[in-house]
Amino acid sequence: MADEQLAKWEPIFPWMERTLGGRIVRRERQGRESGGRFAWFVDLEVDGRTQKTYVRGTRDESFSYTKVYSTRREAKILEVLHGQGVRVPRVLAFHEDPEAIVLACVPGRDDWNRIEDPADRERILEDFLQELVKLHSVDVSLFEQAGVRIPKTPEEIALNDLDVWQSTYESAVREPIPLLTFACAWLRRNVPRKSVRPVLCQGDTGPGNLMFHEGRLSALVDFELAHVSDPMTDIACIRSRDLYTPLGRFPERIARYAELAGREIDFDTLSFYSVKTQALVPLSLAPVMENLNARTEHAEWIAQHVFYLRTTAEALAEAIGVELEPVELPAPRPTRFSHLHDILVENLEEEQAPAIKDAFLANRMWFASRLARHLRHADRLGPAFEEQELDDMGELLGRRPTSVVEGHRQMHALVLGASPDRDPAFVRYFYRHARREEALMETALGLCEGARLSPLR
Repeated sequence: MADEQLAKWEPIFPWMERTLGGRIVRRERQGRESGGRFAWFVDLEVDGRTQKTYVRGTRDESFSYTKVYSTRREAKILEVLHGQGVRVPRVLAFHEDPEAIVLACVPGRDDWNRIEDPADRERILEDFLQELVKLHSVDVSLFEQAGVRIPKTPEEIALNDLDVWQSTYESAVREPIPLLTFACAWLRRNVPRKSVRPVLCQGDTGPGNLMFHEGRLSALVDFELAHVSDPMTDIACIRSRDLYTPLGRFPERIARYAELAGREIDFDTLSFYSVKTQALVPLSLAPVMENLNARTEHAEWIAQHVFYLRTTAEALAEAIGVELEPVELPAPRPTRFSHLHDILVENLEEEQAPAIKDAFLANRMWFASRLARHLRHADRLGPAFEEQELDDMGELLGRRPTSVVEGHRQMHALVLGASPDRDPAFVRYFYRHARREEALMETALGLCEGARLSPLR
């Protein structure tokens, strides 16, 4: 399976030599930092000099939204932005099948959490906010030829992006997730009606998707989710990225954006887009979760899926004005298999991982050990959590379901037909459900471990 997946990318490299007129002298596959895409750093020797490039491939087909937000579309958006002077990587070439962008390498790095000098962080953040304002000032009509839809009405502006996520999610999953059913319905019932000039939003902006060098911003990167919307979309995205790449003093950062952009922060609208931004992660990952295999970034996708289910519930509670109570979780109950899970984790982390020198394989081992930790929690906590889940659903449904799967199907149907006065009860249940799911990944959540949404004010 892995050999087949990699083999389909091999034609790109001789094609690069022909297209760019050089000879490949270095090729290194990127690991987790690629965001789960196939990606390589490729150096070519061209007329006696070294041309450093970055090959950004397409996600696998389980990410159903790529049917709309394609790599070809992203390349065209980058070309427009680069032509308008926005600091983004320059597109050198585009390979059609499989789709891949060849980009000129940007100096620097993107590992925000490893910046040690507070002064560097402040300078880079100031550069970033200024560049975001510049991005938001580009005439949106320039993106129409790139296949970007230009919404007109307040409803179109608010729902333009949600239409993509919801439709691709619903067509791809076998078992709908009640929390996402509710979130989508709530968003459609609570569309901001104020008139606003739409802008191109990066759609996943903030630390982690920007490059920096010598204490200054060098580029905004990753425009696969770019779309035209209210600028509050990108502020909500920054809040989302702040969860695991913290900016510090978040309310001050958005106030500085408002000052630079000459626009006020509409906190009601920002709450709406916070719900949407948190929900889009599990909307995109739900089909992936149903199609996990040994070659995927399985543990990372599970971690992000359950983490963002929790933050979606929290954003909904914030927007609705619901007070969330701490969730009482049962103590672990060891089984006859528990010590075997302990042995597996120890073998992977203390014997195997230290012996791996290859960066890509070390990354794969990290996923394997996190998956083993998840299964260890499932062994000790899974049965008790299922009992809690069935009890919770029974209170809302009026009858305790016979299984979790059947209960979720009934909850999906209940949410679709319920009136808004039941929203608070639904949100409290969804939060309890999400906390249990997240607890099964504790110590295996990676950068999501212990993260909390920053206050807006």
